[in-house]
Amino acid sequence: MTLIPPHTPMFTPSIPKRHSLAGRAVVVTGALGAMGSSQVVRLVAAGTRVYALDVAPLDTSAWDIVTGAEGPGIVTPFQLDVRDEDAWARFAATLDPSGLAGLVNDAGVTLRSTLTQTATQDWDRVIGINLTGTFLAIRTLAPHLEDGASIVNVSSSAGLTGYFGAAYSASKWAIRGLTRSAAMELAPRGIRVNSICPGLVDSPMTRGANAVYDTERAEAFYQACEEGALNGRGATLDEIADAVEFLLGPGSGYINAIDLPVDAGLVATSLYSRVGRAAGSLSTRERE
Repeated sequence: MTLIPPHTPMFTPSIPKRHSLAGRAVVVTGALGAMGSSQVVRLVAAGTRVYALDVAPLDTSAWDIVTGAEGPGIVTPFQLDVRDEDAWARFAATLDPSGLAGLVNDAGVTLRSTLTQTATQDWDRVIGINLTGTFLAIRTLAPHLEDGASIVNVSSSAGLTGYFGAAYSASKWAIRGLTRSAAMELAPRGIRVNSICPGLVDSPMTRGANAVYDTERAEAFYQACEEGALNGRGATLDEIADAVEFLLGPGSGYINAIDLPVDAGLVATSLYSRVGRAAGSLSTRERE
């Protein structure tokens, strides 16, 4: 076996050109979700050509929020279930040969069931959408990404710490591992792959009930997370879009394979900020 001398580079490094997102193409999955739609609107305002992908039928008025986005950019809607390998192949066949500058894997669902409360079909659905959908998106679109492109995967603060929602937590932890694997493989082409880890986000999905949490318990969950955030509130959708736009754009050109918490210190300080307030060492934020 021939060993590669340690001084021999695996590929020839290069400094990619710094391009704005204006006039370039980006794919956003989960485009009709609260975070996805806000990112589409932001990208259109920046002049980006956005392929907006969502499972919703194209004839529904739900698409109006993204197709009606104002700005110099263009939105091309496409109905797609991120778990469907054949659907990804059909979508890829429609792409402009000029290539993609970015991919945002936003499609996701939440489930606050503990491990023993989680039915197998619910586990499969969460893992399928959150994790397998992200995998299929990257695998399918990697050949269509231009050199120097950027991929942003949406993980979660639940993917950084212990979390009682078993399927959701497992999927978001796994996205972080997938991000690193993709970053290593695509690095020779200058393609960066990063994840963001939102904490509490003021969105319908975060505030909404599910099979385990009724409306009252969902609100209790939200308020408890607010108390753990250092600024005492959930992130706005614009604040999440800020992070995505940054990682897609030229200002993050030397950032790769990271997990960017967008959580106002929820994971890093939640335990001892609560202890400090309870012990009287830290002041308690008054709710408005």
